[in-house]
Amino acid sequence: MTSAPDPADRPGPSVVRPESTTPSEEQIPAPRADTPSVRRALESEPEVGGADAGSAADLGFRLHSLIEFVSLVSAARGYADLLRVMASEGRKALEASTASLSVWERERGRMRTLVNDGALGPEELADPVDEVYSLSDHPLARRMFALGTGYVQTLGDPDADVKVESILRREAKNSCLALPIMFEGRIWGEFWVTRMADLPPFTEDDLEFASVVASQVSAGIAQAEHLKRVERLAYTDDLTGLANRRGFEDRLDEALTLHRALGTPVGVIVVDVNGLKRINDRRGHVSGDRALTTFGAELSTAASGLPDTLAARLGGDEFCLLVVGAPSDAVVALAHDVCSRASSVLEEGVSCGVATTDDLPDAGVTPSRLLRAADAAQYRAKRSGSAVPVVAGRTAHVATDPSAAGSVPERRQFRGRGTTDPGQALDEVLRRLDAAEDRDPCARLVAVAEVLRESVDAASWFVSVLRAGTSTVITMQHTVVRRTEGEDYYVIDTYDIDDFPATYAALTGHSIVVDVDDPRSDPDEVALLMLGGLSEMVMCGGADADGDRWVLEICADELSAPVRPYVSVLRAGVALALAR
Repeated sequence: MTSAPDPADRPGPSVVRPESTTPSEEQIPAPRADTPSVRRALESEPEVGGADAGSAADLGFRLHSLIEFVSLVSAARGYADLLRVMASEGRKALEASTASLSVWERERGRMRTLVNDGALGPEELADPVDEVYSLSDHPLARRMFALGTGYVQTLGDPDADVKVESILRREAKNSCLALPIMFEGRIWGEFWVTRMADLPPFTEDDLEFASVVASQVSAGIAQAEHLKRVERLAYTDDLTGLANRRGFEDRLDEALTLHRALGTPVGVIVVDVNGLKRINDRRGHVSGDRALTTFGAELSTAASGLPDTLAARLGGDEFCLLVVGAPSDAVVALAHDVCSRASSVLEEGVSCGVATTDDLPDAGVTPSRLLRAADAAQYRAKRSGSAVPVVAGRTAHVATDPSAAGSVPERRQFRGRGTTDPGQALDEVLRRLDAAEDRDPCARLVAVAEVLRESVDAASWFVSVLRAGTSTVITMQHTVVRRTEGEDYYVIDTYDIDDFPATYAALTGHSIVVDVDDPRSDPDEVALLMLGGLSEMVMCGGADADGDRWVLEICADELSAPVRPYVSVLRAGVALALAR
């Protein structure tokens, strides 16, 4: 099928074969080569070498083509793959130059081309994005669907359809043939093939074998539609009907690939429904599910406002929007719309975080980093009770000093009770280490940890070791002062150092700061902080006299004072604790 600039330039039949009939569901053959039409052809096969030797050769080629067609269709995997195989093998079986498969969109009264194959014209695409035409403009095509009859059009036919003639000339084709494709007893769409000028034109005699090929295409469509339904179930959330996490992550991978290749902007909006547990506790899970489905419908409506936007439910009370091709300001505006819609259908609204490739450093942007940046912004919105979206990588206020625009993103407003000056904290570290009689590195690091916990009102601290010659980090001592309400704090007793490069850097003597609001922070470390409802962490380490490597981590939440100013205290304290 030709993708012409004017959708009205869509071929319709000029020669309709009256005796052709629409195959019923029972008449559609299984994907085998021994169909009644083929058996009849075999029974009438002339002797090789006789007057019809050429016809015998043609029949042998057609039988081989059908067997090849059935074999490849049976081996195809996935909906798109099946469509490509059917178009390609149908074209070969009919010795055509091009082949197209189009689906009939009844609710819109139009045909949509799904795949084109072969020697395509300058305006044809193998995988067309929006090649459609209205049946209201093509009475002969409507007749084909009404009667279930195929048609043939030849270049130069005095009775030819004018539009078909124009397309054939423009695309350097000498003829075309079309047949309806059946599925579950109804017309599914159209199989359309053409030949170039160097091939003999199609004739009405080709319609009989073409109908056999079309029947095999119909069987393949049944297989393809089944796979499509399976794929839809695999990528759809049962409760809301939105995409599920798998569907979202696959689409995010594709979007970031497009971003790296063409610079196409990508935005992620992570939304958490507030108070779902309270709804479930007070009114039951049926009410909770109703709240989720109601908000899911609002999210889908909001997503329709921007092209190429996917709405998904990641699980539980967490939803997401993936926006491809829109600038960051449009993504943020969509997030505001989501919050507004949520406030009208949910008692406590939602917490919303946004991350876009426009606002984050371009180097090293990955699907997981983009999602985690949006997730971190959403956690920040939830902790602060924000009714509007929080955007990763942006300031949360309007700078009054023009010279300040584009500077370091705004820090969260901590309510830290820690008031110890870093200099005083270092003096206290020295005093406790001098008084310590225990030379065990773990005990001495615990002393440093306690000083810093008191100084910044830290939420937790961890002392861990990587024994010489191993790759497993073991948590030796830890203290959790505060847990985020409604969340289970997760303590990893052992983990592989290869999975946490930032921790490895700290074990080798570097000072590392991890901030959930900073997209430059290690995403795996950020994920752990968010799991515990934490906001910031500093860590530093080094080797002891036995060659074992130790690391001390100080973690902060919204009640803590900023821990970044205490990095030098941590570095000095760890070095002294591990001194030989």
